[in-house]
Amino acid sequence: MDTSTPSTAIKPWQRVSREIDLPVPTAIWVLTAHVLTILVPLVQVAVVNQHYTYLSNVLDKPELLYVSAGLFLVASVCESAQNTLDRWYLTGVPPSLLDWLFSSMIVYGLALQVLSAVGNTAWTWPATLAVATLFPIAYLLGLPTPPIQAVLGLAAGVVIYQALNQPVVFFSLVTVFMTLFFLDILLKTKQQVMHGFTTLVNAFSVVALCAAIIWAANDAKGMSWPVLIGIAVVIVGGLLGLRPQLLKLPETPRAKEPNPS
Repeated sequence: MDTSTPSTAIKPWQRVSREIDLPVPTAIWVLTAHVLTILVPLVQVAVVNQHYTYLSNVLDKPELLYVSAGLFLVASVCESAQNTLDRWYLTGVPPSLLDWLFSSMIVYGLALQVLSAVGNTAWTWPATLAVATLFPIAYLLGLPTPPIQAVLGLAAGVVIYQALNQPVVFFSLVTVFMTLFFLDILLKTKQQVMHGFTTLVNAFSVVALCAAIIWAANDAKGMSWPVLIGIAVVIVGGLLGLRPQLLKLPETPRAKEPNPS
């Protein structure tokens, strides 16, 4: 007769938790940030749909903003899938298929924002798509990719500003700084709370675009240049001032696997 103690069945929540190497509070924050980042492109779709008539008068091809939002959504899903493979504990950004797809979709989304504003000019299509296509190629060859994304991001800001006359579109430049800032802190300290901030600030550029569309469509003044510059200075200066303290943050301990017994 078998006298061994029968093992207790592992609950579904225990199996799921085994795939997340984060303490519960940190896991909730990081997962929430990713969910919000996935949902924000849907806000862009709703805003574009609500103000489509206005956008048709000021943009060459406003329908491309729908496709741009779709690419951002797919990019966020790819990032979440990569995080699942990494058990949501980010220690670096090694090259991978999912990271390649994530980064490339972001770049092509920016390219479509450019074309949404100036897509009726024939030469802009091959030029913009050629620059965007340099990104996945450079990624695979191990060449520097940030300059390519920066060029398209700046180009998108310039042409959309010319159409909407809303300075807030350039807040995307601040979000780039914040993304790189929090990612740097995360990689140096392995403090996973920074993972949530790194993810969430990416969505701010989409929120800024939505605000610009709403203000422009309603003939509202929106955010002025002095206010935008003031906010940017406060954010950049504040984060740089906090950097020495943030670099002292302790490494996040990996979550212990639940004991099935």
